[in-house]
Order: sequence, then structure tokens, then C-alpha cells
Amino acid sequence: MTPGSNLPLAAARVAVTVTAPVRLDVSGLLLTAGGKVRSDDDFVFYNQPAGPGVSHRAASDGDTVTVDTAAVPAEIDKVVVTASLDAPGATFAGTEPTGTVRDADGGAVLATFTPPRLGPETALVVMEIYRRGGGWKVRAVGQGYADGLAGIATDFGVSVEEPAAPAASAPQPPAAPAAPPAP
Repeated sequence: MTPGSNLPLAAARVAVTVTAPVRLDVSGLLLTAGGKVRSDDDFVFYNQPAGPGVSHRAASDGDTVTVDTAAVPAEIDKVVVTASLDAPGATFAGTEPTGTVRDADGGAVLATFTPPRLGPETALVVMEIYRRGGGWKVRAVGQGYADGLAGIATDFGVSVEEPAAPAASAPQPPAAPAAPPAP
């Protein structure tokens, strides 16, 4: 596939595996027609491996997001599959992640996509599985983010907790004035 291209899905259950020569964190976000999650429960990843109709499986040969289109709630318009780099400060420059869509039951490859020309990006929307005209399709996206998975999550409405700032010390009361010298 090329960026922006799409294909109809012949399988009701599809598995999207994202591989790269480096470790990636792969996730799936269930989005409404407004392009946002309904709640943080619609963010499926290694620490929350199941959502309605979507599951995540981590493996050494690439993480997989499986979409059971028959089980995805009616108010969900698309499932985006994202990848971010596991190493702090790393970018996708010189890394060519590939998304492979398979029939989750039979294993047949339905589509593959490697986003071209990646550079300073630290996170990426690789592909999306979306509803169209009563059926489901897959689209090659390849949109990068320079602010990591937090940037993707925020764009799609997931609450991202910022690290807590160190507590400032309580202000000290002013020192008592010095006693006047004794006569």
C-alpha cells in the first residue's frame, strides 16, 4: 500500500502487526465519527490489552492489534493503529516500521504498508481500520508525531497525565525582628 491508499476488508477479524528493527510500542485507539475516543477505555495497548472488539498482543516479533469488526460498537467509526519507539529520545529516522494486515482467523496477508521518509517522528499512526458504506476498509496512513505517543493520545482525546512537578517548599514566615540592644 502507499500513503492514503485503502482496500476493502474481506475478513471480519483482522490482525495488524507492526514490526521494525527496533522495539516499538503498538496500540489501537477506538474513535467515534468525531475522531475522538469515548473514554480512556478506548485506548488499547500492552497495559490495557482489551477493548470492545479490539485486543493487543505483545510479541518479540512485533505487537499485534486485532480488530473483530462484528464486535466493535456501532458508535466507533475507526480503529487507528499507532506505533511509538520504546527507547527514550529515539526517532524513526532510519527505521522502517511495517504494518501487516492479516485475516486473524486464516492468517492470509491482506495488505502491507511501510511509511516512507520518516525522520524526527517519535510516534506514528500506521494504519486505520474504518467503516465505509456498511463494510470495513483498511487505510495506509503513516502520519508522524514529534511529541511521541502522548501527542497521538492527546489528539484523539485520551487523558494523558503529566509527571508530577516536585512540590515547592512551603514559604517560611518572616524572621522575627531582632531584639533591640539592651541599654
